[in-house]
Amino acid sequence: DLKDTLVYKQLSLDETVSIKDQLNILSANTNFTLEEEDFQFETTAENPKPIPETPQSSGKKIYIYNTHQSEGYAEGETVMDAAALLGNELQNRGYTVVLETNDFKAYGNANGLDYNQSYAISYKFLNDALVDYGGFDLIIDLHRDAIPREASFMEADGKSYAKMMMVIGGLSSNVDAVKQRAATLYDIINAKKNGIMRPTMVRESYFNQQVHPNTILIELGGEVNPFAEVKNSIPVLAEGIAEYLG
Repeated sequence: DLKDTLVYKQLSLDETVSIKDQLNILSANTNFTLEEEDFQFETTAENPKPIPETPQSSGKKIYIYNTHQSEGYAEGETVMDAAALLGNELQNRGYTVVLETNDFKAYGNANGLDYNQSYAISYKFLNDALVDYGGFDLIIDLHRDAIPREASFMEADGKSYAKMMMVIGGLSSNVDAVKQRAATLYDIINAKKNGIMRPTMVRESYFNQQVHPNTILIELGGEVNPFAEVKNSIPVLAEGIAEYLG
């Protein structure tokens, strides 16, 4: 059944008609509150194209997606907004960033998949991105948690920051590589703002981490966080990722 869900069945002989394109871009994604002109990076809503390197380019590529695109913060912004800001921060640090902007809910509705099958949907788009753009040096599935207010933030240097946590799929065939990556990132990021990282969690699941060893799932804040706290944490996260990737 999963294979039938994920495999394209192109019935038309007309080369101008692509079921893949129809399924990928079904509607405008309503899970953004940011304006698209604020994006400084490649998005999957457009056809893949080579991105010229600049002298500042690291030559490394990062893919950012949100399995649960509608996860929101206290004032209405979503994890897709957070992903777009993180993409800008990483792009400014010399990385080629591909942000997943296709509408997962619309794809699920068109293919009989509901919220409980979100990882089957994001699995399909993650594999599409790997085919369309080649390998990535880091793949980030960005979420927000559902946690009490007292666990969701910290204060330092006169600012309030959303806390973060990495989650590891204990059933993934890449679990050892993901654990090592999570441990290194945890140390790097926490050293930049002590206490901003919550303890890493390992769960008996996959989280698509079996697809590629360079994956990580990050919970950035929770539903109770004002977006200002999320915005304060994003440069810390980007700086840690940049130090990790080099």
